[in-house]
Amino acid sequence: MIDDLIKKANLLSFIILIGIILIGTLIPISGCTGKPPEIVRVFWQINLVDDQEKDILYQSLTLFVQANDPDGFEDLEEIYLINDSEELFWCIDSESWLKSTSGDATWIGSSTISMPDGSPLPAGEYRILLQDIGGDEAEQTIFLKPSLLKAYRRYIPSVSIENGEILVSGRADSYALWLYNKDQNYFRSLPVESKSVSIQEIVRTNNALKEGFSFRVYTYLEDKSLGLITGPYYAVP
Repeated sequence: MIDDLIKKANLLSFIILIGIILIGTLIPISGCTGKPPEIVRVFWQINLVDDQEKDILYQSLTLFVQANDPDGFEDLEEIYLINDSEELFWCIDSESWLKSTSGDATWIGSSTISMPDGSPLPAGEYRILLQDIGGDEAEQTIFLKPSLLKAYRRYIPSVSIENGEILVSGRADSYALWLYNKDQNYFRSLPVESKSVSIQEIVRTNNALKEGFSFRVYTYLEDKSLGLITGPYYAVP
């Protein structure tokens, strides 16, 4: 999932993020140097989400930081996203962030940052705070432009299931299926280049999905700097 987001945005394309792991428990290590954590790089992206279950269209923000801490990764505790002018903030803690590692690079963050009512996030400057267990912090800023949520509705891809095939059509050149197992846990991302994928072929090469799976369709509009996500859809072999 995160691999799709980063590669489609033409940022940090040298990183191959194979798996997405939801961190449930991080155990603090003993002994601290007192040195603050470090934000090496930041990846962020605005997404337009077409929620098929709730029948709503809303905006979300994907935010990931490449993090480092002299006391060890386990010393990291929370990420804050703060808009001071609007008095808004979001907290992503170590029990809820997504983590992916490739080589020495570790990325943590979330793809589900949104306003409670689904409205676009206010334009303006946002501070990103990375905090460790000892309260030490690292900070960077990003700037969100005004959203054109309604104007981009027409770019949402069309998805259907016919005769055992998942069919995807739209204005983008390529898409990805984000696959989830029957327990709704993220499994893997599958590129869709021919605009159709056989359900049986997916199951044949991914035995964990043989009892059925759900999926979301993702693409990135480079000229609009916008991610598009639609789903979930359900497939039974």
